[in-house]
Formats: sequence, structure tokens, C-alpha cells
Amino acid sequence: MELAPRPCLSLVVTARHDNYGGPYRNRILAPLRFNCAQLAAHEIAFEVIVVEWDPVPGRPTLSELLRRDLGDLAPEVLRRTIVAREYQQALTQNPHAGYLEYIAKNVGIRRAAAPFVLVSNVDVLLGRDVLRSIADGGLRAGTIYRAPRFDLKVGFDPTGLAWAAIEDAANHERSPTLQPPLFSGGAGDFLLADRETFDSLRGFNEVYRAARSGIDLNFLVKAYSSGVPIVDIGGPVYHLNHVGSMRISKTLHENDGTTTPWGNIRWHARHVIYDNPDNWGLRDAPTRTTADGVSVLEFDWSAVPPLVELRRITLPGRAAVAIDAYASDDVRHHG
Repeated sequence: MELAPRPCLSLVVTARHDNYGGPYRNRILAPLRFNCAQLAAHEIAFEVIVVEWDPVPGRPTLSELLRRDLGDLAPEVLRRTIVAREYQQALTQNPHAGYLEYIAKNVGIRRAAAPFVLVSNVDVLLGRDVLRSIADGGLRAGTIYRAPRFDLKVGFDPTGLAWAAIEDAANHERSPTLQPPLFSGGAGDFLLADRETFDSLRGFNEVYRAARSGIDLNFLVKAYSSGVPIVDIGGPVYHLNHVGSMRISKTLHENDGTTTPWGNIRWHARHVIYDNPDNWGLRDAPTRTTADGVSVLEFDWSAVPPLVELRRITLPGRAAVAIDAYASDDVRHHG
């Protein structure tokens, strides 16, 4: 049997079979099939890592459905990971933030095999300029690449996706431009960098777990503060907009920004820098492989990062100070 070429790109997405944003075939299957076909057409060797976070009990898993409907993809190309449901409950600091999307994405980043990693969402279509930029082989290490997200109108038909309809401005609800230095706005839909850069930044914020909104922006703040260049890759991606999306629905929660389905949407994502522990991305989670080739991350408390990093204390108005607990008599006797 001919082996698939070693991937040069890992596409990381996360979802579960809950019909959020629309039926599975329209919101998840059609965009994934489109993106895989376009990556192949541009001769980009790729893998797709689908992280199924907090799977819905009593329903077929997304991993089952994808293997059935994308069975033409080799197992090493379509890599499916299911994360035990207990991690959501163990990690969240806000019961309203019902899906810790960016920790799920960290799980995928941590396990990516390709030298470049693209973090996106299942309802996002890669644009032609983006595909060409990746295929040209000119991506630089040590750089974060961003793409503006054009929202397709609610009700856009995702069956039989074609460029003429996708790129037609009449089908766009909004087509923003990105502004330096952060190039923020819909960052969770397109963040591309080499694996070493994601590793050096230790992925998305796992310290603040009271929201899942703003975590993508906070990653850009971390990158910028670390001296990592952020650039526009030169073309858009396209989002299949849907009822219930944050952009459409967040005005319904203006009077109470803490109990939204995305957690606290007013937290200071632009003003704090995080430092994830070494085991970010559930590095230490026990893993088994099913007969169907799915990686299952079993629950173990040892894989859950601590809420408090006792080696560092941040004092108001001063820099973070590293404290060696074993060298400090005060900490030793009173800590």
C-alpha cells in the first residue's frame, strides 16, 4: 500500500456532534470535505486533526460520522481524537462557558505531526489566496500568519460549494480588513505558524478558564509581547455564519457579560500575559487507540494543570517575580 506523504501542514479543528450552528452535514462535513479537496488540489501534503471535546452522551460520536463520510481519507490524514468528558468539568471556572474550545485546540497543536500548524474552525472555508500562499512554500518560521474572516450570509447553501458563490460579495455579510500590530478579529478562525512557535508560546491560554471568547486575541497579545511577528497572509477565509454565533448574538448579553454561552466576554484579553505549564494541551493524559483508529484521551487528574502557579507571584504595578519556595524561609514556614 502506498503511504501518504509526510504532511507539511496540520489543520487543527475541534467540534462535537451536537448540531451547534446547524446540522452536521452542512456545518462540519461540507466545509471539511471542501478544505481537504482544495488542499489536495493545491498539492499541499496535509493532515486534519479533529479534536472531539466533551462528546455528547447517547449520540454517535463525531469521530464515527467522519470516518464514515470521509472514508476516502487515509487514517494518517484524518486523525480523530476524543477527549474524555470529565476534562471539561475539571478545567472550567465558569459553568456558562460550556466548551473550552482553545484547550481542545491545544490538544491538537500538541499532537500535530507537520512543521506548520493551522488552527481553524470546522465552519471555515480556506480562501484561494490562503491556499496559494501555503502551496508556494514561502511561509517563514517564527511568524504568526492571520487571515481576515469574511462572513457568508446566514442561509448560504453549503452544498456543492463553488468559488463563484463563495467569493461573490453579494453573499458576504461582512468583509473586514486586519489592522496591525495584532491583526485581530476572528483570530480563532485562522492562526497559522510553525510548530516550534506554537510550542514556544505554549499554545492558547489555559490559565484563565472563565471564558472561551477572547482567548484567540489573548494568544496574539502573548505572541506580540514575545516578539513574534504577526502578518496578514494576503487573503480571506470564509465563515459559514449561523444563528447563535457570538458575533450575531453577543448584543443579547450586553447587560451581563459573565453568563453568556461564551463565558465572560468582557475579560481583559488585551492586557494580560499567561504562561501555561509544561503539560499544556493535556500532554500527560493517558491515551488509548480504538479499533477504528481513534485516539481517546482518558481522564486522569495528573493531566489537569493547576489553577495556581506557586513559583510566580505578580505584584500590582511591578513585574512578575519568580520565587523559589524552597529558598524562602517565609514560604517554607508559612506557605
